[in-house]
Amino acid sequence: MKKDSIQENVIIASLIFLAIICRLATNQLELWNFNALGASALFGGIVIRNKRLAYLLPLLTLFLTDVFFQLFTSIQGFYGFQMIFVYGAFLLITWIGTIIRKVNVLNVLLAAIGTGVLFFLISNFGVWMLSNLYPPTAQGLVASYVAAIPFYRNDLFGSFALNTILGNVFFTGVLFGAWALIKQTTLQSNKQLA
Repeated sequence: MKKDSIQENVIIASLIFLAIICRLATNQLELWNFNALGASALFGGIVIRNKRLAYLLPLLTLFLTDVFFQLFTSIQGFYGFQMIFVYGAFLLITWIGTIIRKVNVLNVLLAAIGTGVLFFLISNFGVWMLSNLYPPTAQGLVASYVAAIPFYRNDLFGSFALNTILGNVFFTGVLFGAWALIKQTTLQSNKQLA
């Protein structure tokens, strides 16, 4: 493996590790949906060349933080089969990242907004499908989405749109901004030294 490739993978893994720390910190502060998980899945899908690793990292990030919550906090890390939809949503977000061919600010911004909405739709679909809270009808599905929106009331910005969407956009900007800066400074200066 080339030195540049190893260094690039270490930097990417470090940025993903920061996503883990972010989820742990924001959940401890009860900012439930203002975290970097969706952003890191999108980032990984776009940036990581090894696509198996791109899919593994968000799942590993989610799993490790869920284990930490379950074992060391009062936050429930694992809460039933509905989590299949949560994990599946992050795989889908990673896949969306892998199909983005033209990486520019507009495409990444639209993907960050779209994947935030997509996560909401998929995760709450899982609640409707696998719980007895709602009837298995179209009205039950709509009711599950409507009931999920007040869940965001206590979040940082007090709403689904602001917290989930802006959180995803914010952390996507942070990851891609940090990546661009690191590529421009560290990786370029190392190539010049070689």
